[in-house]
Parts: sequence; C-alpha cells; structure tokens
Amino acid sequence: MNELELLRELIEAKRIANDLQLRIDIWTNELERIQFVQELENVSVQIDDLENQIVEIDDKRYSVEAKASMIDQLERYVTEINKANLALNLSRNQGLIGDNTLFFGIIRDINYLVTDRVFGIHIPAYLKYTTDPDDSVSIPELTDFLRNEINILGGINSPNYLILWQYKDQLIDRIRAQFIE
Repeated sequence: MNELELLRELIEAKRIANDLQLRIDIWTNELERIQFVQELENVSVQIDDLENQIVEIDDKRYSVEAKASMIDQLERYVTEINKANLALNLSRNQGLIGDNTLFFGIIRDINYLVTDRVFGIHIPAYLKYTTDPDDSVSIPELTDFLRNEINILGGINSPNYLILWQYKDQLIDRIRAQFIE
C-alpha cells in the first residue's frame, strides 16, 4: 500500500470509530452496546496500525506534495488579501451569515490538502473588504499570521500525514486564539 492508500484507510477507520462511539453513547440495548464497544476496540487497533504504517512508510511523496501545497495555499491567501487598499480590513463574514467565514475558508482549504491527493489549490479571489469594525480583520495582522504559518510549515522537515493533521489542528487553535476568542 502506498501513503495515499494508507491515508484513505485511516480516514475511513476514524469515521467508523466516530460512528461507533456515537452508537455507544446513545444506544440503550446493553448487548448491542457491548458489541459496539468491542468493534470500537478492534477499529482502534486498526487505527494505531495504520498510523504506524503512515509514519514508517519510506515513500512519503504524497505528504511532501501536500505540505508544499499547504504552503502554496497560504501564500495565495497572503497575495490575495494584500491586493486591497490597506485602509480597508477583510470582512470576517465575507458577505455570508457566519461570523468567521473567512477563517472557515482558510481551514477548509488546508483540510482539503491533508485528506486526499492534492489536485490543485483554491485561489481565494473576490474576497470582501469592509470598514465595519465589528466584521473586520486587519490585513497586516492576518498577513503576518499567515506568513508565520508558512514558516511553521516550512520547518516541518520530514512530513507525513499525521504531522500535517497535527499542524492543521494546531492552526485551528492558533486562529481561534488570535482572531476568534
């Protein structure tokens, strides 16, 4: 199996584990619940095995490609957000209902790159800008943040999908800490 096939199997095993955990949490029939617990234990062993294989596989070309695409994706955001007049700020909601649609888009784009083979990146064209202080993010602040994220990714010398997933989870935490909470 190659790295991408292992990744797909790992994602599917984690989906099954999540489904089993939900069943365990809500099921009332005790015999079936016990069966779900056993199935979850088996899937957890499978997840551990797949994670070990992803770390130990020699050919990591797909995760190397994903890391490069993640950097490229963040660079595209830097390029696009800096096309505006610096007197304006970026809109958090991007003209949609959600308060933090801008950040959701960044995370969605990064998540896409670590869940399957990369076939291209999203160019965040047509970003919305605003002067409304309640719906705004400073362009220089977000630019500095994204450049720092590019440096963090650049510092990952031996990428694999587990490391890239960990990076994505930490990126979410950093976005929350700096821009949302």
